[in-house]
Amino acid sequence: MQKDEKKKLRFVIVTQEDLFYIPEFLKRFLQAVDFERFSIPLVAVLPPFNESFFSLLKRMYSFYGPLDFVQRGFLYVIAKFLDRLGLMRRSVRSIANWYNIPVKKVLDVNDPAFIDELRLMELDVILSVAAPQIFREELLKTPKWGCINVHSAKLPKYRGMMPNFWAMYHGDSTAGITIHTMDEKIDRGKIILQSEIPIHPSESLDSLIKRSKRAAADLAIQALEQIRNGTVQLRDYAGEGSYFSFPKPEHVRELKARGHRLL
Repeated sequence: MQKDEKKKLRFVIVTQEDLFYIPEFLKRFLQAVDFERFSIPLVAVLPPFNESFFSLLKRMYSFYGPLDFVQRGFLYVIAKFLDRLGLMRRSVRSIANWYNIPVKKVLDVNDPAFIDELRLMELDVILSVAAPQIFREELLKTPKWGCINVHSAKLPKYRGMMPNFWAMYHGDSTAGITIHTMDEKIDRGKIILQSEIPIHPSESLDSLIKRSKRAAADLAIQALEQIRNGTVQLRDYAGEGSYFSFPKPEHVRELKARGHRLL
């Protein structure tokens, strides 16, 4: 059987709402994905950081500080306004709808009713992109091949949150990207593919994250193509690596003191 005659790989994308970084991944991914080979019946959108809007504001204020927070807030309002007018595609919904892909807001990715809905789709894969909730056993068993995650670090280094921040904080010359299988432990499973991008000395964290998301989209497509073709060669992680939580204000101050910018 020729490559293009194989059955389409069916997968759902699980992500969170974000007007700044998820669009960088999603636009690149959906522009490049071959819909003759892949089928995406749904994009599921979880609450950002799995917390309330007020808690999210507090988290962002603590991270950015007053000036960057105001600038970020202004850009958020503009992006939201232009997205609603249809003048700019910055929300997950507007980007997915451009490709006629349904979008569903989901409060709990492990909700039995949602899992039943996914089972009816007869999925091969679930693709997690910055999903802020842990996938439990029933969800992990739902797709035929399994669940895969996109992580912006060369695992096992920088497990956890904001890996691009921590790579820049520790003075790394590159930022890693890993596509890996998922289990109930955070950023575990097995490696499907890994790559790296350079961290430019003068660039902001914002710029690095955007470039990382676009590179991750390309790598995710490669991983899905390998799954479709049955050519995946899974690898174990080497060593225990490291885990980092969300940066504290003192970490941000240290990063800025070294000459780096957030925005």
